[in-house]
Amino acid sequence: AAGAAQAAAVTAPAPIPPAYESLATLLARNAAATTTDAAFSRLLARWSATFAAGAGDGCAQASRAGLQCVALRGSYAQLRLYNRPAMLTLGDDQGGTHQVLLVGLGDDDARLDVGGTEYTVRIADLARYWFGDFVLLWKPAAVPVKALSPGMSGEEVLRLRQHLERLAGMTDTGAAGERYDASLVQLVENFQRERRLDVDGIAGWQTQLALDAAAPAADTPVLVASAPGS
Repeated sequence: AAGAAQAAAVTAPAPIPPAYESLATLLARNAAATTTDAAFSRLLARWSATFAAGAGDGCAQASRAGLQCVALRGSYAQLRLYNRPAMLTLGDDQGGTHQVLLVGLGDDDARLDVGGTEYTVRIADLARYWFGDFVLLWKPAAVPVKALSPGMSGEEVLRLRQHLERLAGMTDTGAAGERYDASLVQLVENFQRERRLDVDGIAGWQTQLALDAAAPAADTPVLVASAPGS
């Protein structure tokens, strides 16, 4: 029996690597599907929302659907931190501009949604065409998002404290729930330090977005199966 098991282990087929697409070929073949409107339509679809041509830009339509639009110039590390599908701006070899939707991010490869079809490309290939511009969506408790800072109080402050305490594995601390006091500042600073954010003790939109990504709701689209640091 042991010999048979060893033979089976030896003859077991190796995992099939993903079929990588050439990004240059992909962009040339799908020019009509890499416009801003086309990519934003795919991005909103990931959030079960609909893009309507001629009804305003994508961010305005996202806001009407209760979503917050974030446009940044960043890095793969930021994309992993925020852990949300993102519309990337790419430049091709002919000087053209394309928008593609990043829906998965591994160590060596990425998944792109182009016109409703998913393709896998190498990170090294993507890096030739992407210079850091991206747009993503998230669903905060209230739109627009406002920064929470020491001295404030209310329901939003209470939610912030509860979220941070759960992530830290804390039980009921008896802390002053709705008040943004020194204990909450400490929790925010600890979280910011762990996520390599600016450590200022203020829960601005970047801190709130990273916090939301650390424990996403079940119906939230993500780039990786578990958020960074979770």
